[in-house]
This record gives sequence, C-alpha cells and structure tokens, in this order.
Amino acid sequence: MLNRKLLEVLSRLDNIQRKKLRLFLQSPYFNNQQQVETLALYDYIIEYDAVETDPMLDKAWVFARFFPDKRFEEGKKNSLDGLMSRLFGLVRTFLTHEHIERDAYEKEYDEQFALLRFYRKYALEDRFWQVVQAIKALEKERPYQDAQFYHRQFKLAEEIAAFRTLANTWQDDANIGTASHYLDIHYSLLRVEIICALRYQRYLSQSDAQDDQFEIEQVLALAKSGNFEHLPLLQLYLLVFRLLASPDEEQTLKEFEILLEQTKSELPLDILSNLKAYQRYFWIRRYTTSGDPFYRHKLFDLYKEHFEAGYFYVEGSISVTALRMLVIFALKLGQFDWVKKVLDQHPPGRICGTRYPAEAYNLNLAEYYFYIKQYPKAVEKLQYRLFENPNLSILVDVLLIKIYVETWDELLDSRMKALEQKVRRIKVSTVSKTRYTNFLKKLDKIIRHVWQKKSSRFEKMTRELKSIPQIIEREWLLEKLEERAK
Repeated sequence: MLNRKLLEVLSRLDNIQRKKLRLFLQSPYFNNQQQVETLALYDYIIEYDAVETDPMLDKAWVFARFFPDKRFEEGKKNSLDGLMSRLFGLVRTFLTHEHIERDAYEKEYDEQFALLRFYRKYALEDRFWQVVQAIKALEKERPYQDAQFYHRQFKLAEEIAAFRTLANTWQDDANIGTASHYLDIHYSLLRVEIICALRYQRYLSQSDAQDDQFEIEQVLALAKSGNFEHLPLLQLYLLVFRLLASPDEEQTLKEFEILLEQTKSELPLDILSNLKAYQRYFWIRRYTTSGDPFYRHKLFDLYKEHFEAGYFYVEGSISVTALRMLVIFALKLGQFDWVKKVLDQHPPGRICGTRYPAEAYNLNLAEYYFYIKQYPKAVEKLQYRLFENPNLSILVDVLLIKIYVETWDELLDSRMKALEQKVRRIKVSTVSKTRYTNFLKKLDKIIRHVWQKKSSRFEKMTRELKSIPQIIEREWLLEKLEERAK
C-alpha cells in the first residue's frame, strides 16, 4: 500500500484545494528537489482520487511505473517511499500555509511579528517601535480578549523586554513584569477552559477520577493575586464549571446565559461556539432527566438559533453530533420541511467529526423518512458502521426497531434481543447503557401487553415513562402506549 497518511489527506481535499496544491508543488521556492517526480506522483494519485483500495494505487504497481529499472521488494524501503515522504512533507507545508491564509488577522499579525524580530536582531530602533505600535493597533481592531489575546500580549511584552535588554535601559524590569502578568492571565484562562472540558469528559465517560476543585482554587488564587479575577471570560468558565457539577442550579444557569449574551461580541467565534455548546448541554440535561415538553421546545429554539448564528460550524462544515441533535429535536416538533432543507444543504461533504459522513448523513435522512412514515425509504438509508462514536451504531439499531414496530415486522423480537446483547458489550458510558436498556425494557412491556386507558397498569406505565430520568425515545414510547390502549 502507498503511504496511507498521504492518501488520507489527499482524498479529503476538494477540487479547489487540489488545484492550489498543484500550483504549490510547482513552486521552486517550496519544492526545490525532485519537483518533476513529486508533481508526477501527485498527478497520478489524484487521477485515481487517492482511493487506497484502487488497484492502480497498489504500491508494487506504482513502483514499477515510476522506477521501471529497479526491482520492487515487498516490506523493504525503496525509492518510492522516499518520494512519497517528500510529497507528504510538501502537503503538510501546503496545509500550514492554507491555515495561515484563511485568517487575515492571524496572517497580518504573524507577518508583523516576524518583522519585529528582524528589527530587534539588527537594532533598528525606530522601525522596531513603529512595528510595536502597528501590532498594538492591530490588537485594538480585534476586540476578543481570550486566552490567545493575552498570549499575544505576553509575546509582545517579552519581545520589548528583549529589545530593551540590548539597550540596557531602566525599564527592563517593568516590562518583564508586564510580560509575566499577561502570561498569568493566559495561563488562567487556558487552564480553566481545559478543566471544564475535562469535567465534561469525565461525566460522559462516567469516570471516577478525582475532582478538579483544587486546580480551580489554584487558578482563582492566581487571578486574585493578579487582580484579573473579574475578567468576563474567566467568569463564564467558572460558571460552566459550577453547572457541570450542579446542572440543576437555575440561578447559576441564568447568570451564565446573561453574562454570555452581554459579552458575546467580545468573544472569538471558536470560544463563543464552545460556550454555546455548554449552554445546549445544560438544557439537554434538563430535558433528558425530566422529559418535560417545555424543554423540548426550548431546545429546538436554542438549536435553531445557534445553527442559524453559525455556532455549529467548523471551517464551513457541521459536526456529526450537532447535526444529529438539530435534526432530532426538529423532527420531534414536526418541522419536517425545515429538516429536509437542512439536510439538503449539508450533504456528507459538509459533515465533519467522522470517517463515515455518508453513513451519518443517511442515518439522519432515515430518521426524516421515519417521521413522515415512509418506512421502506427509511430502511434503505440505514447503513451499519462501527462509528467512532458507538452511540451512532446503536441508534441505527434503535431506528430499525422502531420501524419494525410500526410495520409489525416478524424480525422485531430477534432485533431487540440482538440490540440488548450489543448494549451489554459495547463500550459506552453507564448512563448511555441505562438509557438504551430502559428503552428496550419499556418497549418490550408495551408490545407484550394489552392496556386499558383507565386501568391502573396503564396509568402506572405512563407515569414511569414520563418520570424515568434515563431513557431514549420517551415521546415515541408514550405514543405506542396510547395506541396499545385504544
């Protein structure tokens, strides 16, 4: 097989990126060795769309094409390996430049900072201070004061301190102190962001790892000593930390949402999107534990608002989990036309966070067909995969079980038993397993019994479904219970 890392990258570039990469490979500044050979190899790989299973990209075949006078030996390094490594190195450099070019501010900042270091090296004092002022003006144009903002402030103060050290002025100590201050702020913001992410991950994985309270206290002590504990972003993440520990604190959630709304214009999009994701999570927790219809409507409004504001996007693509949640809550409220429009606008090529975007897309499309009662079409779209997120694989089974219930398929019983075994064996959190197991238990009880609406058994089952804190498809199960009681 050819270099798998190389093929994985090239296969995911769109046509525009591939054309730009080819121009990049033609540049003698970047590609000053084996230019003809690397360009020819690139063209050959792209001709077969970088599909690693294509027989025309078999390593022995490609070796014979490019090195006909040499002997190919399986399992041994050869000239083709060196050429592929060179090409992959150029691809990495290209992606770096693509990233820099994508953000005009970052590009301008990096260029100015490179110039600043040049002037410091050659002691061009007037030019040095001119660039310092230019960088400060650039910072004022961008009002976002996140951790990276303070890191840039630290780097600038550090560069100024280094320049003054050359001149040996009395201001050296003061500027070193300024650099240290900005570094403390950068560290505090970054640390509390990571602590929140860790606590969130521990909840999802049901980890018994020790709590983060000591680290939070360290961050707070540093913030108080530096007199920057009232920074809005720091306050937002501290509220997130509290809500992750106690999601039912209504007053804390209210404070978080108010502060988030007040400061959203001061936050870069990636930080704001992250905080908005926490906001959705806090409301999801309330919905999944209570099943209250109010939260269902609240969540759809929230998801729709965040989607239309662009908070779901990562470089123009939407994450597989965000799209899934958006689609499901819209379908639950009967927003069928809106869901179809969203899916049409977000084909597999615009879904990120999975190696199987087509299968993930089709799962959402199958859900759409299920809700509009076109069950054969829904079955056609279901495709089994060992998704990176095992919950997606289980949701394929869950949807198929729902279709079997609606169509009275004789395979229903065997499919439920198969899913029960799968849930028992698969590596998901304890909470997730409980939700799937409860679904299967309640569904089995519903389909095996005849109910009367005024009976105590019916009322008891209805109460259980409405109050059980961990279960999926609560609304659909209630609907099936009602149907069985007619």
